Amino acid sequence: MLIMPSVLLQPSKFDPIIDFGLQPVSNRFLPVQSTQSVPHYDLALEVHRDSGLIRLSKPFPVHQIRPIYDWLTVFEPENHLDDLVDMVLALPGITRDSTFGGYSFKDDSTLERLANRGYKNYWRIDPIVDLGVVDKCASVETYQAIFNRTVADQTKQRHGAADVLFVRHVVEHAYDLPNFVSSLKLLTKPSGYIVWELPDCERALTAGDITMVWEEHRYYFTRETFKTFILNQGLQILHFSSIPYALENCIIAITSVAGTNTLTPEPLLANCTQELERAQAFRAVVNTRAARIRSHLNKMHEMQGHLCMFGAGHLAVAFLSILELAHLIAFVVDDNPNKTGMRMPVGGLEVLNSDALYRLDSKTCLLSLNPYNQPKVIAKHQRFIENGGGFMSIFPHSQNDIGVSNE
Repeated sequence: MLIMPSVLLQPSKFDPIIDFGLQPVSNRFLPVQSTQSVPHYDLALEVHRDSGLIRLSKPFPVHQIRPIYDWLTVFEPENHLDDLVDMVLALPGITRDSTFGGYSFKDDSTLERLANRGYKNYWRIDPIVDLGVVDKCASVETYQAIFNRTVADQTKQRHGAADVLFVRHVVEHAYDLPNFVSSLKLLTKPSGYIVWELPDCERALTAGDITMVWEEHRYYFTRETFKTFILNQGLQILHFSSIPYALENCIIAITSVAGTNTLTPEPLLANCTQELERAQAFRAVVNTRAARIRSHLNKMHEMQGHLCMFGAGHLAVAFLSILELAHLIAFVVDDNPNKTGMRMPVGGLEVLNSDALYRLDSKTCLLSLNPYNQPKVIAKHQRFIENGGGFMSIFPHSQNDIGVSNE
């Protein structure tokens, strides 16, 4: 028989994978002169033995990961959105009179595309009116903690149920997944659709990419674990794909609320075995990759002195903190004027603009910004290379991957 939602995420069904110990809140930048300390919490992964779904063993407190600056921004991949809108508009029953809903600000660009095509009926959950969130710095970490069936019902009364509800890059943030999904269903008409978008962690898990782990993401889905999860929430899959991107692929799922669950035990068991093996292998691959990187960077530090890093985001924090490499880094480069002059949440490293590449004596710069943008940075700073410097990426499968040692 099928795994029921109440059983699917039962706490006793999770087994530990790897514990990274105390790790900092990665958005907690502090002024250089600040005497405050960055909060740290235990960061560990566990896997559900009946589905292979990976999650944080214990999520960080919401009030701690809530941003304290309004200049912190989030960028999600959007090159596929025009094609996604085409698919949505071709769904059975969708007309000019259909109502489209969005869960968060991450859905604004999709709703804007619909508006540009002449679709007038759309709304998006308002953090102040619908959720009662007045903190302008609050984001999806706060929304998910408040969003429940009561809030969803009240929101539906204000805006009307959606024929199509867009939920882009937020399900992985939800601490209580079954409650999150059931609340989304309330916002959708019985004959309606929920369109999901989320990171595909399969490539990162296979490659041992430690930057995948982020305290703001409670769950780490692959194609199979997300498919299993939403089917067990009583949704029918009409479209399912993984769109390739440089940093992480993007899962797209269009689901029908009124669908019939056709999941059978045999493929569920086979997929679960594969995902469990992937989850357990992640620990070994991470340890192997970490040892290789530490050895390589320590030798470079001995030969060249301190290194630097380009990109002051949560990916850099994860890499430096989990691998315990901050002591090898002299400074972090970022041309975001809000970040320059601040200290990183790890190692107290100062963030400087890119002029520091030429003012300070560092011959190797680790690239921790999105791999899509790394060639642009390298091209822009050819003078750094001409002066004897070099760039190396912290991401597996990227050009100049630091984890591919020439030793």
